[in-house]
Amino acid sequence: MTSQKQNQRKALLILNPVSGIGNPDQLQAFCCRELEKAGWEVEVYLTRTDDDLGAVVKTALEDSCGLVVASGGDGTVAAVAAAMKNSPVPLGIIPSGTWNAIARHFAIPLNPQRAIGLILGEHNIASLDLMDIGDTVHAMNLTIGFSAAMIQSTGREEKRKFGIFAYFSNVFTQILGLKLKRYRLVIDGQRFKTRASEILVANYGIIGLRALEEILNIRPDDGKMDLIILRARTILDAPALFWRVVIKREKITPIYRIFKGCENISITSSKPVIVQADGEIIGTTPVQIQVVANAVQLIIPPPHKSLLPEIEFFNPLIHPPER
Repeated sequence: MTSQKQNQRKALLILNPVSGIGNPDQLQAFCCRELEKAGWEVEVYLTRTDDDLGAVVKTALEDSCGLVVASGGDGTVAAVAAAMKNSPVPLGIIPSGTWNAIARHFAIPLNPQRAIGLILGEHNIASLDLMDIGDTVHAMNLTIGFSAAMIQSTGREEKRKFGIFAYFSNVFTQILGLKLKRYRLVIDGQRFKTRASEILVANYGIIGLRALEEILNIRPDDGKMDLIILRARTILDAPALFWRVVIKREKITPIYRIFKGCENISITSSKPVIVQADGEIIGTTPVQIQVVANAVQLIIPPPHKSLLPEIEFFNPLIHPPER
């Protein structure tokens, strides 16, 4: 009995050392120290380009790991969550990426000390849906069009050096002359044809703006996906789009349409179009998406905690002093 209990105190810390702009050595040392103080035996894995992160997570789970902690950006967190599909072991997040949309959506602290404090202290568990996309699994969203092209044209070094601002240099290149492309959709067996500048399949997040997601009623635990079609052609369409979607809350307009409560989605195009999922380029169309309900147990703040955006003050783990 004692041996089993000790095995259940194993924790896997997965850390992306090139995510964000912080000091990965200090962050690793801090996380290990706090986990060990709480009685966890910690195994650390530093991610590498093109590694099989799923195999690492699954091996740890088979070895009676009782807690998985992912420190990195949305790509790292989503990859870890995908590897934990249908596991009862909880997942904790220590955000250290460029934008941390998943953490923002669930009001997980962006400060490392507060994030590890949430994992080891008072918290709730949310059962999250995942998306099966071909032979891969993803967590938050999939996009085709403008945003995927922007992600493809933004390098890792740019993101590490400039953070979220790295995307801005590519935004205007993409958004000033958007082209409407033809797509064929099959949504829960029903067939549609459409032209779009952007197609978004949202599982439980768009860009980490919780207020917008609540307006659109995009939930992480409803066993459904939402498909959003945008026909905006230039940045001049943005005010009209904002008015119709956010203020009037229309579901169908000349430049916008939303399909709520989808379980199976197929998207094809006459020519291959770049596809991204959870901030990573995963290939081109065609693409098949199926929801996996209640697949991951995520550590989140308890309901009485404030959901107001967190102000990031100076933190030596994020901004190490220059030598």
